[in-house]
Amino acid sequence: MSARAAVDAPVLTLRELNRAALARQMLLKREAVPVVTAVERLAALQAQWAPSPYIALWSRLKDFDRASLWNAIEKKRTVIRARLMRGTLHLVSARDFYAYAVATQDLQRGAWNRLQVGQGVDPQAVAKLAVAFAREPRPKEDVVAHLTEQLGSFGGPYKWLIWRFVSAHADLVSAPPGGHWAYGGTDAPYVAARHWIASGSRPSEEDAIRLLITRYLGAFGPASLADIAQFAGQVPPRIRPVLEQLAPSLRRFKDEQGRALFDLPRAPRPDADTKAPVRFLPRYDELLIGYKHRDRVIAAKHRAAVYAKNALIEAVFLIDGMAAGTWALVTTKTDAVLNIRPFGAFPRAFRAAAIEEGEALARFIGLDAKTHGARIIG
Repeated sequence: MSARAAVDAPVLTLRELNRAALARQMLLKREAVPVVTAVERLAALQAQWAPSPYIALWSRLKDFDRASLWNAIEKKRTVIRARLMRGTLHLVSARDFYAYAVATQDLQRGAWNRLQVGQGVDPQAVAKLAVAFAREPRPKEDVVAHLTEQLGSFGGPYKWLIWRFVSAHADLVSAPPGGHWAYGGTDAPYVAARHWIASGSRPSEEDAIRLLITRYLGAFGPASLADIAQFAGQVPPRIRPVLEQLAPSLRRFKDEQGRALFDLPRAPRPDADTKAPVRFLPRYDELLIGYKHRDRVIAAKHRAAVYAKNALIEAVFLIDGMAAGTWALVTTKTDAVLNIRPFGAFPRAFRAAAIEEGEALARFIGLDAKTHGARIIG
């Protein structure tokens, strides 16, 4: 990543970066790919809000059936729900899980170790006991209670920190009903990945970070080191050595502010004038989170309406590729109506498409409603 390479790199405009992101995210056109392939192409799907990954895939895949994702989570176990990037719940493919766990959780392991080891807790003993106990899905309170009975008290006043320590060391993953589109609880059971995933093991840190970088660039590139670190929830120095190793095989660009960007050589980078359809994204969609520099997706003046102080990230809709407002479904016993709230004046050329797409989303979410609709508010 030499200074000269950065100087010589082609400049990509904000609109070109936007179109590249939309192409990777399957938001220029819905694509006909299997669910697991889609999850890998998107790197990961936010799963904090139960409907989020289902809506995310509905907006990106042709004829998406929510049962196909649930089947992959519950029966086939080819999609895994776990706390990974930034310590939040995500869906990843089973074959990618261990790499993401190493790349995103090991730094957290170290931070939590300092608290627990100081209290005389042996992380290896914790992992061994937790993996043995969670051969089948168990409530997380039961896992911690079992370990406390065997090992004594854990350090620290916060139960959630103790749980993060245990689950990271034992590679515990969320089990059904966690991951179901209608499951809104926070008490889903957990099971050791070793007993849940058919094959695979923890790779080296270098190999894990290499896969994370490759998946990320495939889903979000061209992107900077800071962008990759933001997505992973890691400090840039942990990502930089592997990115430097990969750099000779990557394309190099820079944005209009002169920041160095990296990309996979054959990844799509459409023309800036490529048309982008109206699309609806769910709460916490990774496209709104996975960049340090988010100008390619949402203008700075609109961010306060999307990124709430309580860490909620609102559901948005895209017009011409950019976040143009928020949306919410309003239901009664018989009706499901999508309320579309633009940030400003709604462009007349997109009104019909927004209503049509919004009504289709209302049908997808509001299965039990007799009538469905969409309306622009304001």
